[in-house]
This record gives sequence, C-alpha cells and structure tokens, in this order.
Amino acid sequence: MKHIIAALAMHESDMNVIDKAEELSKKTGAKLTYLHAIDTPLFHFFGSKNINESEIREEIISSVKKRSGSKDVNLITAAAKGWELILKTAKEFNADIVILGNMSKSHAVVYLGSTAKRVLEKIGIPVFIARNKPVNGKILIPTDLGFYTMSASKVKEFLKTDSEITYLYTNSTTFGVTVPYATLAVQSLEFVQEEIDKQIDEFKKERTDAKTVVIDAETVSEAVRDYAQQNDYTTIVLASRNLSGLNPIIFGSTASKIAQIADTNLLLTFVE
Repeated sequence: MKHIIAALAMHESDMNVIDKAEELSKKTGAKLTYLHAIDTPLFHFFGSKNINESEIREEIISSVKKRSGSKDVNLITAAAKGWELILKTAKEFNADIVILGNMSKSHAVVYLGSTAKRVLEKIGIPVFIARNKPVNGKILIPTDLGFYTMSASKVKEFLKTDSEITYLYTNSTTFGVTVPYATLAVQSLEFVQEEIDKQIDEFKKERTDAKTVVIDAETVSEAVRDYAQQNDYTTIVLASRNLSGLNPIIFGSTASKIAQIADTNLLLTFVE
C-alpha cells in the first residue's frame, strides 16, 4: 500500500476517519492525503456569500493534528461535490484505498445513499467505512463461496496482520428448510467447510490460522451482525465485482443490510 485517501466532512464522524487513516498509514508506511469538499451552493458563485477556504483548511488541519498528534498534514480542499473530489484525487494519486466516515446515526442508511454510494459505484479500489472500532482487531469475511466474495483475500494490508481472521458461511433457514446462501448444491456442512478451505487455500499459505465457520440462521444479515458482535469483530469485509452503476453485492439485499445494521468498520472490496 502506497497511498491512502481519507475524506473529511467537518462532522463528528471525522474522528473515526482520522484514527483509521493514521493507524493504517503508520502500519503500512503509505502516504496519507486528507480531502475536504467545500459546500458551494449556486448562489455562492454570484457573490451572495463568501467562503474563506483558508479558514476551513486551518480548522481541519488543526483538528487532524489535535486528534492524531501529527506535525504535518497533507490536505486537499476544493469547491466540488464530495464524491467527485474523492474519485478525481484517488485516480490522480493512484490511491490504494479510500477511507470515509459514517455520518448517519442509522449507519449506512443515509451515508451509503449519498457520497459513499456514488464513490462505490465508480471507485474500483477498496473503500473503508470508519466506525468506532480499531483497525487492528478481528476481521470477519462473510462468504457465499463465490469468486467475488473470496476476493476479500486480496486485501493484503488488512489480512496480513496479527488480527484474527474468520470466513463465515451462513445457511439461511426459512420455514424449516435450509436454503444455501451460495448458489451451490450444498450436500452437507462438511462439504461447505471443505469448499471454503479449498477456495482460500492460497491465502492460507500466508495465514494458516485463518478460521472458517459455518452456521445456520433464519436471516443471513442478522446472523453476520450477531456473530460479529458476540465475538468482538472490529471489521467486516464485503466484496463485489467491479461494475459500472450499482454494485449488486454491495447494494444487494444481504450485504446492504449487513452494512446498515452492523456496528463494525466496513471494508468494501472489488474484483474485476
């Protein structure tokens, strides 16, 4: 990892963004660039109100220094829509990851419906939604045994750590009938365990301690949330195929629900 982009909104959620950005930068040695898009309604351009960009910059830099203890802060500000500035800067700097805050009290419901949603539609690189959990913690990767969800193994800077890593496969049970989360003819729990182990075999060469867990539940999203909470996981990894427009896994019913109800950090990854 060489470059991290962290978007600030002058909102209380910035504290989580700063914490995660600084922690990840120190852990990987990556350069860290903060962004802030200045809100400029149309009437501002006609002189109805002046925006003092230098004051905004000073306030943000002061907040970052106070929170992180850093002496130097690399900050880009611009009169632009937040998602446009994030995409432009990430492409220009060839960023490896973008860190966003969570501005909605109901988690992803509002925030993933605006700036983050626009970013996720086009970014193509990992996006980290920072919440009040540490980066260096336990990592949970819900999987449907498909190629795209297993792509989470490619996020090396997160997964090649001392953190405990667990792949979680959930069978959804409805009306007493078990319906596999994956589009596979699941013969038994042993088959599922073997399939997961086979698919992450390459990753396990580096992390032989990665665990696989198989559970039954009525609702996959709630089962993932409950498992993460009950076992103190700090980050949930969700993966998707990189498509134009809405990403079906990220915004599909299951993953979207996990994002909305879980209180962990979210690491959203993509594969071509």
